[in-house]
Amino acid sequence: MGDRRFVLDSNALIDTLNQKLDLLAFLSAFPSCEAYINMIVAIEVLSKPSMDEREEADVRALLESLKWAEIDRNVCEIAVKIRRAGGLRLPDALIAATSISLSATVVSSDPHLLTFNYPGYSAILPSQAGGA
Repeated sequence: MGDRRFVLDSNALIDTLNQKLDLLAFLSAFPSCEAYINMIVAIEVLSKPSMDEREEADVRALLESLKWAEIDRNVCEIAVKIRRAGGLRLPDALIAATSISLSATVVSSDPHLLTFNYPGYSAILPSQAGGA
């Protein structure tokens, strides 16, 4: 199958932290994959209002275990095109643009990201790991 790249959406990480999703099991189906986040995902995950110190430490440990993709000029230009095409809010457009720039697949349970159609973009629902 070759190496796979994934960009993890914030809801996949939040569902993992809430034990609704086993992200490690999903990623283990792709042994040589690379899992990325960007600063938007980190901000969304760390912004939970009722997060206690232990939970924040767990979140930060999870985030540090992943590769961080920069939101550079190329990602910005792709996000602008996505926004002009309509259909995604700015945070989701930046996640989609990050995945396009990395030739990666977004891992999400967000219906907007799962149904978004744009050249070079793909997304997968984590429960679809076996079929990917």
